[in-house]
Amino acid sequence: MKTTLTERFGIEHPIFSAGMARVAQAELTAAVSNAGGMGCLGGVSFMPEALIAEIEKIDSLTDKPYAINLLLPVSLTTEDEEAWKPVRELWGRLSEDERGKMAGVEALLTKGAVADQVEIVLDTAPAAVSLTFAAPDWFMKECKKRGIATIALAGSLGKAKEYADAGVDFIVAQGTEAGGHTGYVTTMTLVPAVVDAVDVPVIAAGGIADGRGLASALSLGACGAWVGTRFIATPEAYGHDAFKQRVIDGRFQDTDITFSYSGKRMRAFSNEWTEQWASGGSDASFPAQYAVAGTRVETGYQDGDIAEGMMPVGLTLGLVHEMLPAGEVVRRMSAEAAQIIRGLHDRVL
Repeated sequence: MKTTLTERFGIEHPIFSAGMARVAQAELTAAVSNAGGMGCLGGVSFMPEALIAEIEKIDSLTDKPYAINLLLPVSLTTEDEEAWKPVRELWGRLSEDERGKMAGVEALLTKGAVADQVEIVLDTAPAAVSLTFAAPDWFMKECKKRGIATIALAGSLGKAKEYADAGVDFIVAQGTEAGGHTGYVTTMTLVPAVVDAVDVPVIAAGGIADGRGLASALSLGACGAWVGTRFIATPEAYGHDAFKQRVIDGRFQDTDITFSYSGKRMRAFSNEWTEQWASGGSDASFPAQYAVAGTRVETGYQDGDIAEGMMPVGLTLGLVHEMLPAGEVVRRMSAEAAQIIRGLHDRVL
């Protein structure tokens, strides 16, 4: 299948693996790209030196194009000491062991770390950078200078228009079915609305786990699919086996929208911590809430902590029934979508 997405990056399948923080590390990124899709590293999870090492690891595993995901809201890029003061106070209350456990969010709680991530990514010049929460003008200009494609995740029509005006190359229209930080509008509604509203190619996200989802995305006018939850249940994804098995065994009603981990709206597995917070917890702002949640933001990934650990997941958990290699997920999804599209064409004609 040839689309604007495959043509732009010279890839075989119009499938992007989401830049899921923690889950999307070098092994998953390279496996998706090697299979003919486009892998995306969750770059936000790494302190600068670790990010350099992870990029080098990807480059040792694949010579195919890939993307890196960054978070660039003002709350993370500001140099204002007063803005960082409450964040650092919360971080300072954690023990040394707790801070060590939380390496995966340390960059989001450390003044200057995201700025260093930016410099590393710009110097590396991957095929694309995906952006969450913001697409600042200064960063867009630097990417264009280096020939780096920009992709921005939008959970609303207004945000999509904002990104189009900012000059991004692709917009990911992400429905509320998606795991992690997500919006309010369903994929089936949001994708065609964004396609109609902007002149930028649109990638569909949220509720896509197989060829049926990819075929639907293309039918709605998208040029490809941005897939997260399906890739959690792969050997290459980072995460405890209990997390992956919970995705396979999960039901639609096992997820909830919670602010209890990051301070922003997140779809994740419900557990004792999210229920406790819903009944009386007061959220700190992003990113300080990570420090309030403490090691819970890592125990899900690292230890399989079902009781309190953070386990972001989308509603496609109801469509994921087995562990598969990431490359097999890409190939199956693309082949099934092609077969569906051919079948629809034959039946309609």
